Amino acid sequence: MTAKQIVLRARLDARTTGLFACLLACGACEKQADLGSIGDGPASILWRGTFEPGNLSEWTGDGEGGTYTQNVDMKSSATTAMAHSGRYSGLIAIAPTASMTSTSYLYRNQPSPAAGYYSAWFYVPSSITVGSWLSLTHFSGSQTGDGKNLFALWDVNLYALPGGGLAAQLYDYVHQVNLQQPTPVSVPLDAWVQFEVFLSKATGATGEVSVWQNGSLILQRSGVATVPNEWLQWDAGGASTNVLPTPAYVYMDDAAISLIRLGPGS
Repeated sequence: MTAKQIVLRARLDARTTGLFACLLACGACEKQADLGSIGDGPASILWRGTFEPGNLSEWTGDGEGGTYTQNVDMKSSATTAMAHSGRYSGLIAIAPTASMTSTSYLYRNQPSPAAGYYSAWFYVPSSITVGSWLSLTHFSGSQTGDGKNLFALWDVNLYALPGGGLAAQLYDYVHQVNLQQPTPVSVPLDAWVQFEVFLSKATGATGEVSVWQNGSLILQRSGVATVPNEWLQWDAGGASTNVLPTPAYVYMDDAAISLIRLGPGS
């Protein structure tokens, strides 16, 4: 599965899987105590990123988030060219060449609940041709549990359907399992679509990752280890090894980390 090439961003070798397997023996995770600052809205919403300040400060300003780019010159930015709500959204550019992964993610290390929902709205133009996969939302772990030596855990990416259009799939890097929908739901192009991911942290076979598209449950993997330890990073943006044109642009807006499922009406 070509989506595994995102692992290159972690700069780890094949020992990663063995290390994770050792960490699984440590038992279930304890609840994360530091949830970071409470964002806008009710207390169940731990953090929001609306881009309405006109910059990336909601993601980066408290020191608990940032940007990550690989093989692309253009940095993520706020733009008024498109918006799901308000005036601004995030503009994400990727430019893969020679099958090398191009990545442009905004990320959050905190808040990091023991079980939480990670959501964002994406706008994928119909002018984009996905040759292999297009990652939109991604989770990384840390070998040492301190935010260093990152490696890929989970990825929600889009792939081309045989009859045309795109659909979402969930890739489990640790167990090298690609989960596709039995009856794929097409991802609307030239329109805003919400992806919301529930991740329950577990180092043993009690965890769960579920994915909703515009409020409909489309993918679910349960009874599995989801993390090697308590530390977790959430990435949202874009990554691919093969899209046209290059650079390709994706828009993102109204991201949130919450303790309840928000759904598209939030």
